[in-house]
Amino acid sequence: MTMPGKKPASPPFTPSFRLGVRCLCIRNGRLLLIRHFSSATNREFWALPGGLVEKGETIVHAAQRELAEETSLQGIPKGIAALQEFPDVAIVEVVIAFSQLKGRARLGYDPEQLPDLPKRMRELRWFRQTELPSFKPESLMNKIFSASGPGSLIELPHPLSCD
Repeated sequence: MTMPGKKPASPPFTPSFRLGVRCLCIRNGRLLLIRHFSSATNREFWALPGGLVEKGETIVHAAQRELAEETSLQGIPKGIAALQEFPDVAIVEVVIAFSQLKGRARLGYDPEQLPDLPKRMRELRWFRQTELPSFKPESLMNKIFSASGPGSLIELPHPLSCD
């Protein structure tokens, strides 16, 4: 409650991290990855399909949307396999494992990408665990790949209301 004539106190902090999702898709013992190009670093890298959660979206809906946009696949979100933090770019990502994948995987699009810039997403490929490209830290993708089993997933959150 605010006293008359006094301003309400400002929040103690403003969140500084953005929330992203990544989609862990394994079919026939192979992991789906997308090769990206970073114009900031002028380097290519491999990543799980995914992107930022939009305002009003749940992490599950964001993961389903990103999976469809980037790969043309649909699937059932089963649980959280990992959390990834990128402090240098202020992003926290939730890695969601999918099952019952439907469709043929095709390289999709990034709707935030301006059409006159070089495409960020370059290639989509399925990898066996023994064929995974290098990642930093090196063990990260192997841990995520191994975390896809039902006993190792964290239950998906239940959307709640603050009132």
